[in-house]
Amino acid sequence: MEIEILDFDDLGSGLGKINEKVCFVKNGLPKEILKVKIVKENKNYSNCEIENIILKNKNRINPICPFYQECGGCNFLHATKSLENKFKIKKGEKFLGKIEKFYETREFNYRNKVIFHVKNGDIGFFKEKTNELVSINYCYLLNDKINEVLKLFLKNKDLNFNGNILIRVNNLEDSLVAITGNYKYIDLIKTSNLITNLIYNDKVIKGNSYFYEGIPDFKFKVSYKSFFQVNLDGLISIKIILESFLQDKNIRNALDLYSGTSVLGIIISKYVKNVISVEENKSSTDDALINKELNKINNLQVINGRVEDYIDTFKDIDLIILDPARRGLDLKTISYLKKIKSKYLIYIACKMDSLRRDTKYLKDDYEVLENYLVDMFPRTNEVESVSILKLK
Repeated sequence: MEIEILDFDDLGSGLGKINEKVCFVKNGLPKEILKVKIVKENKNYSNCEIENIILKNKNRINPICPFYQECGGCNFLHATKSLENKFKIKKGEKFLGKIEKFYETREFNYRNKVIFHVKNGDIGFFKEKTNELVSINYCYLLNDKINEVLKLFLKNKDLNFNGNILIRVNNLEDSLVAITGNYKYIDLIKTSNLITNLIYNDKVIKGNSYFYEGIPDFKFKVSYKSFFQVNLDGLISIKIILESFLQDKNIRNALDLYSGTSVLGIIISKYVKNVISVEENKSSTDDALINKELNKINNLQVINGRVEDYIDTFKDIDLIILDPARRGLDLKTISYLKKIKSKYLIYIACKMDSLRRDTKYLKDDYEVLENYLVDMFPRTNEVESVSILKLK
């Protein structure tokens, strides 16, 4: 059956109708006419796959990756980067309102962290929405040093190995590899110059359990279990947004919630009198205490704990930075944000609909001043959102 693609849906699939019923077409692009087959029928909509392209969008390109159609790692390699950007900006305007600026980053080889799944020696990513492994030998989104380490494991394949391989790389291309599972060639790969730091089932067997990462003006310790942004250029863009907004605001007390290794708290410390970082992950807060010393920050307090367990203890706050997990804020935190009445909120989100939902909860107390998009995840349908809110 034929379908005309009218637009993108919110996840970047093609959107059209067959017999007045909404259809979502994987990899469909607007203004295309496609021959499709229905792969899943629901009461109010259908999911379709492309059988043939009758009329092609001029922005359709051949995916550069041979694993693209199976792997769930990315979902925009079939379109030009300019069309992907238009989709993200339009989605941002739909969900958040006016977008002040869209910050681009490198199209490929930008990710500094990956977790590979391993089944019977095969290494790769899970197929979208399944536990079915897609074996790969290269990923265009990953820093090339990570791809080199991947090839090292493929060269030394253990057919009885089941587990995970975490690989991180810093701006100096030092690597940190953490293996979970029973891998028989551990002593062999330990000797490779590609691996700077190696952890095997939580035991350090080469180097350290951490390395240092740097952005302009700052240096950070990052342990293998700690959170750190996967796209360094994207983090630098967020730094620019924060510094530009805060340079003339005369903030006294600030909170950095869901703070990871306190990167954002350290960045804003220059512009505030006092800042408190709160983070649940112990590894991250241990790193944050080191980062505080590394950067000679004397106005930062680091708390290890859940935000919802501490949110009701804060008073006289002028600025709150929120960078929660994909699910967004819990209702207790939202209710206390309304009670604290901080003059400004800066909400950073990798899942835009969580940000939209939470700002709706806050709309009686806060107005949105500015929205920014940071292309933290090029060639995927995800984009980092930054909203700046002011107390009414």
